[in-house]
Amino acid sequence: MATPRVWIGGWRHVEHLDPTKSHTVYQVEIATASGRYTRVERRYSAFLALHKECRKFYTTPSFPPKRIRNTTARVLESRRAGLEYYIQGLAKIQPTPPQLSAFLQLPTIGERETIGEHGAILGYKNDPYLDYDPTLKPDDMITQATLWAFYRN
Repeated sequence: MATPRVWIGGWRHVEHLDPTKSHTVYQVEIATASGRYTRVERRYSAFLALHKECRKFYTTPSFPPKRIRNTTARVLESRRAGLEYYIQGLAKIQPTPPQLSAFLQLPTIGERETIGEHGAILGYKNDPYLDYDPTLKPDDMITQATLWAFYRN
């Protein structure tokens, strides 16, 4: 999979009836090489869990500190910029870490995108009509149907 383009477009404060459960989510936007665009929202704690998992296997960029003095727009914007720098650094690792793919909800190998990627190409080394012996029947129905479609009289 090609390197996805990742950025954090913004953040929003999520209110809760219990003020101790209010939190901030960061809007992570992803554009893949095939043109697919998605957005996911993640809390700082999800970024921290991703960092803890990725640093076991990769050299990771610096991660913004957990403690912030307050939740003013200026402080949250600074954290957003730090998280964006971090996630863009992770996205540059080749191949893309599976932890990052899961975090960003990118398709896995089994669900890969079809644009720009394809399976095996099947074909003939020679034109089957030129070597065609009408007394012999092709072995499979797909070959029979193909020959009939292209070469019927």
